[in-house]
Amino acid sequence: MNTHLSNTEALQVMFTLPVVKISDAVQVKALKNAKEAYVMTLLAAGEISSGKAASLLGVSRIEMIDRMGRFGISLFDDSLELEDLQHEIKQASAVLDQHSA
Repeated sequence: MNTHLSNTEALQVMFTLPVVKISDAVQVKALKNAKEAYVMTLLAAGEISSGKAASLLGVSRIEMIDRMGRFGISLFDDSLELEDLQHEIKQASAVLDQHSA
């Protein structure tokens, strides 16, 4: 996994869209969705971990798992060895058990 953004490094993304007047509420929602899409793209590319993505978006690990599913991002790193994969499964199971108790 690349860790280009693993150190606390600020990244500002700016773009311009020619649109007619948009309400503040719609602008806030659009910016939130754009940030989510950007973070999820970084996650899918292996640039950041799911934990870092959850932190950047201000959501729980369980919510991140749900979002990963919506974005078609696998919970598991395809490059993991069997032992590492088993460890990841145990960790995910423990988190799910905590939230279902």
